[in-house]
Amino acid sequence: MTISAAAVWCILAIVLLGTEMMLGTIYLLVTAAACFAAAALAFTDFSLTYQLFTAAIVTVAGSCFVFYLRRRLKRQYRENLDDLDKGQRVQVQAVNADGSAQVNYRGTSWQAVGAHEPLTPGCWEIQRADGPRLILEKKLY
Repeated sequence: MTISAAAVWCILAIVLLGTEMMLGTIYLLVTAAACFAAAALAFTDFSLTYQLFTAAIVTVAGSCFVFYLRRRLKRQYRENLDDLDKGQRVQVQAVNADGSAQVNYRGTSWQAVGAHEPLTPGCWEIQRADGPRLILEKKLY
């Protein structure tokens, strides 16, 4: 009794999927997909060289794609952490001679400056936090 190359590729892919479920690494899913692609070529009677080449290309391309997505999600997560203060309102009571102001926000005093215009007393919205300074934008409420 002989076993076909397509069956060997499928068994390898199933073993990789089982290992993936135990380890939780996304890269084994990519390798399993590459094994299924090689199994499809084996089923259509392509040579072993084409099967291995296809498995390698799918693995490399899939790993690059997963790496790109993980990097993009990390960057997006970091940017969202920086924007926790964005859109919050603060009250400017008095403006200093240099155009900045001291505002109370989150229970402490912050130095604030205007993003595009000089500060005036009134209600302002936080555009972003730049270190210990708040960059404010005038909004009409």
